Amino acid sequence: MEKRPRIEVDKTLIQKGFELATLTFLFLSIVYLSLEWSGIPNRVPIYFNATGEADNWGSKTAIILFPMLGMLIWGFFTVLERYPHRYNYVVKITEGNAALQYRSAVVLMRFLKNTIALLFAYLTVECVQIAKGVGEGLTWWVMPLFLTMIFSAIILYIVHSIRWR
Repeated sequence: MEKRPRIEVDKTLIQKGFELATLTFLFLSIVYLSLEWSGIPNRVPIYFNATGEADNWGSKTAIILFPMLGMLIWGFFTVLERYPHRYNYVVKITEGNAALQYRSAVVLMRFLKNTIALLFAYLTVECVQIAKGVGEGLTWWVMPLFLTMIFSAIILYIVHSIRWR
């Protein structure tokens, strides 16, 4: 394995704000879940079809998995973003392009971690609402929006990575 330079990629103010917002929403989803716990029925939605309708139900303890997964993914990605020299890249990393390639890859990782964690915070609240009969299903445009955001970010990263060889 080739020896790549180690370069630290600092967070911008916008990235710090996005992370703070994400952690706040994850925390608030846990607080909301705790406050609503006694009113949540024993049967809750745990799986949704493409139109956002619940098509599998499970124990109410399954809802706990959503914020836990959000936090776990957020933590895992936070650790990963510290090691951009270990990532796989679509271009060869050299001394000349390492800083730009690392920054681009770390920005993608930060965007993905926060977007996915926000999705789990949203799912926590929505599952509680649906279980309590307040909502009938996920808002139809939310999943396509999250998927579009995630795949657009990945495609944009690949295009920029190739352009910035």
